[in-house]
Amino acid sequence: MTAALIARGVPDPTAHLAAELGVLAFKRGYAQWSEGDRDDARGLAYHALAALQDLRAATASLG
Repeated sequence: MTAALIARGVPDPTAHLAAELGVLAFKRGYAQWSEGDRDDARGLAYHALAALQDLRAATASLG
């Protein structure tokens, strides 16, 4: 992920941070999805995106 962002012109520190946040969002989303209700049709992508939104809000609060 980091290399792909750098190849697109994203500065190195920003690319690393974005990649780490992406991995963390996936991990958190996967945990919620795998522990959740099996009748929930929203799927893994929904939970990963929700986790990413939560992480974005948390980073914004850091100032």
